[in-house]
Amino acid sequence: MRFRIFEELEMVREIQSILSPEFDFDGVVPWGRRLSEYRAFFALDGMADVGPVLDAGGGPSSFAAEAASAGVRVVAADPIYRIPGATIAARFEETAVAMHEGMRRAAYRFDWRYYGSEDAVHRLRREALALFLADFEAGKAVGRYVPAALPKLPFADGAFRLAFSSHLLFLYGDRLDFDFHVAAMRELLRVAGEVRIFPLFNLDGRPSSHLPGVVEALRGDGVRCALREVPFEFQKGARRMLVAWRG
Repeated sequence: MRFRIFEELEMVREIQSILSPEFDFDGVVPWGRRLSEYRAFFALDGMADVGPVLDAGGGPSSFAAEAASAGVRVVAADPIYRIPGATIAARFEETAVAMHEGMRRAAYRFDWRYYGSEDAVHRLRREALALFLADFEAGKAVGRYVPAALPKLPFADGAFRLAFSSHLLFLYGDRLDFDFHVAAMRELLRVAGEVRIFPLFNLDGRPSSHLPGVVEALRGDGVRCALREVPFEFQKGARRMLVAWRG
């Protein structure tokens, strides 16, 4: 009898390990990307003619800093910009620990050709953080970093030619519900002529269940939507971005 109970407990533990998320985060985490990655995520051949640009949910990405240095008019919006840079850096370090463990457990779900290794991923994230922090205070003073959160942004209608959202919408589909996604997309389309979202997979490595309904809702608003291939793949199979614009 005792052996059977032990066997059943082991079975429960095994099932729990299968069901447990490999990336166990407390909400959306600060994990920034470089401009070169944005170019790949969003199939950008160049940056000269894309502005003004909104990076919605930019976090500690260096996209705004690097794009501004290249002469692009860019604004990044994120609620994390309400806190000091030193606090953002401390949260990044906490995230790095969780990311290391998650990527170790989920290594089989990634295509490593773009980055080469987990160490290379972490190196790029630290480069992005350093560039962001070097620009943060001066950039905030001139309005490049705006403390704001979807689905309500403090910008005028049509303020931007293009809006990006990288690794926020759809990725956190288990934390941000369907209604949030629809409201966020509508808000992005209010402030920008075109919206691009990447990736379209959840943190668990599967296509977001929100995507079909979001596209249907937007098309009901008269918004044109397309899924377009991009020259980037890290989560296996995640090779498309959502592009939405008003026809």
